[in-house]
Amino acid sequence: MVYALALSLVRPDDVDDVAQDAFLRAFRNLDLLADPAKFGVWLRRITFGVAIDHVRTDRARGRPVTSVGGSGLESEGGEEMEAVDGALSPLQRIEQNEVAAHVRAALERMPARYRVPLTLYHIDGLSQAKVARTLGVPEATVRSLVARARKKLARLLANTPEVQDMVDTSASSGDAMDVLDAERKETPRLLHVLNGDSVKGTLERSSVPGAFSPYADVLHEGPVPVATGTAATREVRARYVAASGYVSYAEALRISGEWDAKLAAFADYDEIVLWFEHDLFDQLLLVRHLDWFSRRDLGRTALSLICVGEFPGFEPFHGLGQLDANQLASLLGTRETVSSDQIALGVRVWRAFTAPDPLALDAVVNAENTEALPFLQGALRRFLEEYPSVATGLPRTERHLLEILAKGPLSPADLFLAEQRCEERVFMGDSTVWCRVRGLASGEHPLVSLNVEERGDPGLPVGTVSITDTGRAVVAGAADAVRLNGYDRWLGGVHLTAPLGGDVEWRYDSASLRLVRRGT
Repeated sequence: MVYALALSLVRPDDVDDVAQDAFLRAFRNLDLLADPAKFGVWLRRITFGVAIDHVRTDRARGRPVTSVGGSGLESEGGEEMEAVDGALSPLQRIEQNEVAAHVRAALERMPARYRVPLTLYHIDGLSQAKVARTLGVPEATVRSLVARARKKLARLLANTPEVQDMVDTSASSGDAMDVLDAERKETPRLLHVLNGDSVKGTLERSSVPGAFSPYADVLHEGPVPVATGTAATREVRARYVAASGYVSYAEALRISGEWDAKLAAFADYDEIVLWFEHDLFDQLLLVRHLDWFSRRDLGRTALSLICVGEFPGFEPFHGLGQLDANQLASLLGTRETVSSDQIALGVRVWRAFTAPDPLALDAVVNAENTEALPFLQGALRRFLEEYPSVATGLPRTERHLLEILAKGPLSPADLFLAEQRCEERVFMGDSTVWCRVRGLASGEHPLVSLNVEERGDPGLPVGTVSITDTGRAVVAGAADAVRLNGYDRWLGGVHLTAPLGGDVEWRYDSASLRLVRRGT
């Protein structure tokens, strides 16, 4: 972040010096950081200050000052370049950013009664009517509070002459809050919707601006109602997640509520950026979001998509989690506006995925044009392969596990890694795979045996997993897993059940690549 910021403000040859000075200044002043949670913002302010000092020193010495990409602060004749077409020059931009930093510091010293409405109105860009609804006060009260807060802020900044000078000479006329307004308008407010906490953590260390929100529901597991973003759906999903042993019911409900609340605040942003990859986990999340947004009036908020199936230097490419901060940041410029065709396809697929009859989804995979979302067809075919096989009664994941164990016992960790190598597009985490292993070890006729010890943390247990003689017979096609142990599993909106000795209604035929109906 520091290096990228310096690179945008000073000569390329001077970036290392500015970055080093910024880190030294931050280290020497760590005791002044009141809130560790704001370290990134604090360090960014310091870097701006160091860059300003560096530019001014060069100007005083008569040295040409040029930022990256040939954007000059001075012309060939040595005079400062004017803003082009009303845009800020690099030096003006640096000065404006320093003003904004001083204003924010002053804001933090104001009482919450004035700071909150002023921040919501000027920095977050909410209308006074929306601020009033947010705070539960009349709109007239908001107008009064904002006006009085501006006066209080002016008094706080009265003893900061360098700020007053920069406000007077900045491209934005008026008081200091106008500088924040200009900065906010120049920098669109982005909300990045991500496929997990890992990518969120990496993006937070990158130069990508905006807020970051994961949405990581394992939609290929358990019941999935058609309604999105509702309390009833969150309850259904939370009960499944808790029953599967991932987290407690209360925790699952809390997390899903936070995911939905962040999406529901889309109107507070200029653009929503969906970040996804090519596997089943992500593609189901993508169509879920497209369906949800299809039923919202986005107003001025843009909806865009980053969806990748490869990245230079990564073979095989499994997903965004492989990329570092700079590599993820390079993808921001590849985002494209979500089209009406993509929205319509997402809606149709979501309806088919959550329907109680799987024929509509089978038709999407085998008959419908899904070019608008190029990774969708392959991901959905992989989902159909999770139906019990016509030949053995095993979903593809369970078949992988038994075929691997037929070569010899393995630890849970090694078994997970081996199963991942069987996938064209990795989409399951270790917890999901281990849930499948536990399923194979249960029932009247277990297909695997476990000699493991739980570690008491989210990681996989230690020990060994072995295939049983019954498991070998099923893999060989001499026995049927469904008839041996019965069946009870949700696949989207389809609930497949079978008693011992019975059969499920639907199975997958790997020869025809279609679902086939069976007797019950």
